[in-house]
Amino acid sequence: MIRLHGYPISNYYNRVKMALRIKGLEFEEVKAGPAKDEAYLRVNPLGVIPTLEIDGVYFAETHPMLEYLEEKYPGTTRLLPQEAADRHRVRQLVNYIDIHIDKPIRIVRDFHTLDSSTPPALKEIILRELKLAVGSINRAARFAPYIAGNEISFADCAAYCTIPWFALLAERHLGENPLADIRGFAEYKAFLDQNPDFAELHKTAEKQIKVIERAKKFAGKVGL
Repeated sequence: MIRLHGYPISNYYNRVKMALRIKGLEFEEVKAGPAKDEAYLRVNPLGVIPTLEIDGVYFAETHPMLEYLEEKYPGTTRLLPQEAADRHRVRQLVNYIDIHIDKPIRIVRDFHTLDSSTPPALKEIILRELKLAVGSINRAARFAPYIAGNEISFADCAAYCTIPWFALLAERHLGENPLADIRGFAEYKAFLDQNPDFAELHKTAEKQIKVIERAKKFAGKVGL
């Protein structure tokens, strides 16, 4: 039995969910948020999401989790290419997304979560980092039709589950969206959206975000 613990507004949760679907593995979703209680820290030492549970054994951290699925279920659709050079390209693209897109925008989001505007100097640094990421992806991506080439991979799980939402966050919190300059991404996303299992990831996340935003507005009105 495979259980995926987490919440569908997390891009890392959705990466694992997307990988499980690509591999055709049956799994159960268990709603859970980040937690710091001792029971959760025993199975996920950093207390974050997602957590993957397979036959009572727990796995933490998205990248090792995905690598484990690749090794555990070799008869399923591969998400790492056969050739070493192609595997390198997949991991390279994932790094660009995680280090130069995900991480900087999370900093901005955290400022706004604390009801604090982004300092101009920090905004400039983050925009520079995002533009660096865009240039790197434009040089390394293939979109033929998948981001790393002609086979779907972990890089698609990262790109599809991260870039669209983080583009919205950039527009909202930075006033501009450098990610719109990733050449071919709109067509690539439209191609993946044709798969209803993938499109559902975005629809579910969108619903959850709207619920959270409504709750925040209500809390503000009643002074919570």
